[in-house]
Amino acid sequence: MRRFGARVTVIEKGEQLAGREDPDVGTALLELFQSEGIDVLLQTRVLSVEGQSGQHVQVRVHDSKGEKVLQGSDLLVATGRTPNTAGIGLEQAGIELDSNGFVKVNERLETTAPNVWAMGDCAGGPFFTHVAYDDFRIVRDNLDGGKRTTRNRLVPFCMFTDPELVRVGMNESEAKARGIEYRLVKIPMSSVLRMRTLSELRGFMKMLIDAESDRILGFTAFGTEATELMATVQTAMLGGLPYTLLRDAIFTHPTAAEGLGVLLTAVPARQVQKAA
Repeated sequence: MRRFGARVTVIEKGEQLAGREDPDVGTALLELFQSEGIDVLLQTRVLSVEGQSGQHVQVRVHDSKGEKVLQGSDLLVATGRTPNTAGIGLEQAGIELDSNGFVKVNERLETTAPNVWAMGDCAGGPFFTHVAYDDFRIVRDNLDGGKRTTRNRLVPFCMFTDPELVRVGMNESEAKARGIEYRLVKIPMSSVLRMRTLSELRGFMKMLIDAESDRILGFTAFGTEATELMATVQTAMLGGLPYTLLRDAIFTHPTAAEGLGVLLTAVPARQVQKAA
């Protein structure tokens, strides 16, 4: 909407944009929005809303400096998703819901009713189209006698900002919260020759490597063609391959994937294995 010429204000109650991501990701997104002329209000609470979206709205907010009123024509509210499962008779079929109203399923996506399956958003999984499609594949194969499950799925995600933000596996915040030791390697996108040929130098990529092995724990990238970079790393993670395979691979020049070699040449040495 900003690129169409509209004035845009983003109100965020948290300390950063994309609150589940690492602080450097939040900072990069903030800088991107500000460079586009978008006003971003962090740590800001909405107190009241008046008017009708599409005509005129007035939003009263509170931040560290006190209260103020924002005027606009349209209001977009992002508050998550509520499953539309109430009042449709699921209990009569013996289908139970969880405490949040999602259909209760096991790892095979079977509900609590015999021969009834659930997939996609109603089953409470990550709300991505690619996850819903994988749910379909699991149910399809299991109906045909297969034994597919949702266990240990490696689910990637992409936020289609310009440039893109992508992640697969853990980020630093998650690794620290789970007490997992890791080695971190990070480079700016300007170090990737493909980005120079495209004159798209904004952003960075980083990878978490297990402290005591060469296993890839997670990958985050913010930049042009980041989705293609992520797919390459995800494939290696699915195969249980060490990061050194990507480091030593010969990728076509100039491509985004070539930047993985640049990134991974700087991985710190392993920690000494602890005695049993």
